[in-house]
Amino acid sequence: MPYHLGERDVDHLARGVTLLGSGGGGQTDTAGRLLRRTLAGDRVALLRRDELPGGDIVPVGIVGAVSAFTERLPAGGEWGPVVAAVTERTGVRPAGLMSIEAGGVNGILVFVAARELGLPVIDADLMGRALPRLDQTSTAAAGEPLTPLAIGDATGRLLILDGLSPTAAERIVRSALSEFGGWAAVALRPLPAGRLDRVAIPGSFARALRLGACHAAWHRAADPYAMAAALGARVLVLGRVVEVVRHRTGTGFGRGSVIIRATGGRTLVRLEMENEYLLALADGRPVASTPDILCVLDRATGVAISCDSVRGGAEVVVLHLPGPAFWWRPEAVGAVAPRAFGLDIDPVGPEDRR
Repeated sequence: MPYHLGERDVDHLARGVTLLGSGGGGQTDTAGRLLRRTLAGDRVALLRRDELPGGDIVPVGIVGAVSAFTERLPAGGEWGPVVAAVTERTGVRPAGLMSIEAGGVNGILVFVAARELGLPVIDADLMGRALPRLDQTSTAAAGEPLTPLAIGDATGRLLILDGLSPTAAERIVRSALSEFGGWAAVALRPLPAGRLDRVAIPGSFARALRLGACHAAWHRAADPYAMAAALGARVLVLGRVVEVVRHRTGTGFGRGSVIIRATGGRTLVRLEMENEYLLALADGRPVASTPDILCVLDRATGVAISCDSVRGGAEVVVLHLPGPAFWWRPEAVGAVAPRAFGLDIDPVGPEDRR
């Protein structure tokens, strides 16, 4: 039987997609409040792949600055025009929606869009975590086109792109966002339901809900190692943030480093970050990296600390969650490995972890 997500699930969903955000993806508390208001006591069907009768699935979300999203929330009606634009252009009728990104606010907004359009959500996405670019979707890594795609807003502004590579589509969308006030709703080329196993990441929302339910008990737990094990994670370090360095790069995204001194020892752990935490080094030795997921949590409360808000003096626990298996495929890993973010180091795979 399909699962129906309601208001009682929103807290667990928000917690889970925050962890999958790897320090990025935006303020899920704001998106969670929006989803509660949108549901208004109703529910949205969340379907597994084997519960789909067939048809085509439209990937949706937002693109742009998540800081702008918190300043200008959706007014309602954003996703109807963009979904109509791509389905009319491809001649399909949507059987459901899926998120472009399970990490951060996009892991919540797909349910807002589904409620708006009266469609179910498919338990799959195109990233399995948070990533900054459209050309870092699983469809792009699988050699599938993203276009036709459409971005738009509730005022009626609409931009449709077609016949472009994922890299070109990402570049043009990014350059157009200032005309949309910093962020826009997006719909990508519909995907046949029968091909989702090959070009998408299944089970992302089931994982998010499990993570969120477990994380909700953090403040009652005395042992962060036991909590990490319950989350399916490992503790990289418990300690104090001694320094945060931020600088701008030519990529348009900020870059920075977080230095953490382990409690009761001399070990220094450095996290390299952009929009998300990307790489962890212990005394200069790589110990975890994208496509796996790094989470920085307040040691006392378990609240996730984003790349934007991490500060010196914080007592933290750094967790390492396994990333989606899709991204460890040889043909896909290069799209999200450290070098894809300008870090000249190989990804730290399962065989390299100590």
